Amino acid sequence: MNRNILALDFGSGKITAALSAYDDETNTLRVRRTLLEPCVGINGSVILDLKGAERALSKIFADISEYVSFNPSVVVGVRGNFLSFLHTSGTKFREANLRPITQKDVDEAINNSIPTNLNENLEVLDVLPTGYMLDSQPRIDPLDLRGFYLEADTFITFALKTQLQNLNCMLEDCECTDYAAFPASVALAQTLMRPEEKKNTTLFLDIGGTNTSALLYHKGSILQGWEMPLGAEIIVQEVADILQSDLDSTRKTLSQYEYGDDEIVDDVLDEASKKLMKAIKKELLNSVDYLKFPPTSAVLSGGGTGESVREAAKNVFNLRKARLAVCEDLIPDAEGKEAVFATVIALTHHYLERETTEAVHSAKKEDSFLGGLLSRFGFN
Repeated sequence: MNRNILALDFGSGKITAALSAYDDETNTLRVRRTLLEPCVGINGSVILDLKGAERALSKIFADISEYVSFNPSVVVGVRGNFLSFLHTSGTKFREANLRPITQKDVDEAINNSIPTNLNENLEVLDVLPTGYMLDSQPRIDPLDLRGFYLEADTFITFALKTQLQNLNCMLEDCECTDYAAFPASVALAQTLMRPEEKKNTTLFLDIGGTNTSALLYHKGSILQGWEMPLGAEIIVQEVADILQSDLDSTRKTLSQYEYGDDEIVDDVLDEASKKLMKAIKKELLNSVDYLKFPPTSAVLSGGGTGESVREAAKNVFNLRKARLAVCEDLIPDAEGKEAVFATVIALTHHYLERETTEAVHSAKKEDSFLGGLLSRFGFN
């Protein structure tokens, strides 16, 4: 049976979307439609103009309504420096070890990892289980095993309540009241990184125009995460200063430039990319986890990456290797292979993976979701 999944990502001045069809019987995914809608009303999940953001979102729904006859599952990626992260663990002690571990036991261990003294201004956005221990022994899946002491290793994402409320208000005003939300960086890293990279000490960087998300992996777990107001605009500004050009002209030139075409421009790009990497490294050096487990490799994604950024990351962070992540391998012959759609395709994969492993299900949507939205903005 086919079902439709709509993934949304709110970036720097734009909304990207991917409508995919998933076949439960064959376990295959097909991207049906990708969209990019300019939107000055939102920047990295931060609502700058509620009505403007709603108008942009309504255009996306108007477009996909031509491709679906019933409501899709909606997955939203959240990013921005109002997010914070915590690597922790929760436990569940069982007095009778003859009874097998149940899903309820696992859920209790995961829920027990959430801090009880959480700041009243924060809300839990996501709890990602990254590993389990049963009676001090590592387990891939503890279900149906016997044991006294179950421990769940988790990576928790927190968000500022007010920012989430603004995001939720925008979606509710568009009559989308039920959706799954994940930190965009986690969805990207979990999907695009290779198993061996997660086992090693690897830094994942998702670089946008004005924001950068970073995750540090070590032995299969995410140790720490960062959201920084640093992005490719630093490169644009530096190149513009060196070439004595205005920012708009520099952006246009860089968007059309192929690294390696001109040695002088390459040198300028290299220096500008090093400046961005040094700014990012300065932020990471404030973390105990980063100081304790310095990365030996890196994986880079996002519209702000490129060969000069990859080389700068390798040099500035003293890495053995660094590579650019690509989304071509996610879905063969997909329409949305462009880097700008990597996040929404990764969100779709991540949603399906979490749905399978953790029984993440959204509540049933009202039948009026698409129809009501389109009527509200005069599209039907």
